[in-house]
Amino acid sequence: MKKIYNKLVRDKFIDIYKNDVENKISMSDFSAHYLDKKEILEKLKDKLQEEVDEVFNVYDEEDKSKLKEEIADVLEVIDSVLLHNSISFDEISKIRDAKKEKRGGFEKGLYLESIDYFD
Repeated sequence: MKKIYNKLVRDKFIDIYKNDVENKISMSDFSAHYLDKKEILEKLKDKLQEEVDEVFNVYDEEDKSKLKEEIADVLEVIDSVLLHNSISFDEISKIRDAKKEKRGGFEKGLYLESIDYFD
């Protein structure tokens, strides 16, 4: 049975699964290719959405081990987004820290209900 994925996967995917007897996968079952930079950037957007959706799916589970794994996957995709856009994590950290200093974080759980604006 052939299953179509058409998605970005981790770099060692083929090495890990080429002789996966348990899942009845062999190298002959794979169809894959390497993307160019423009394609990578586009597929990273899809991958980020996929991983964020997976965080949402396990968010409320009492056992936080799956949540930790999915957050790690989100961070891995973000690292790749930074790499392929020539942005350093240090740059992002500085921006995050400056925003937090100026506007605060989310630690206190402030929930805005409404604002009455002047006409």
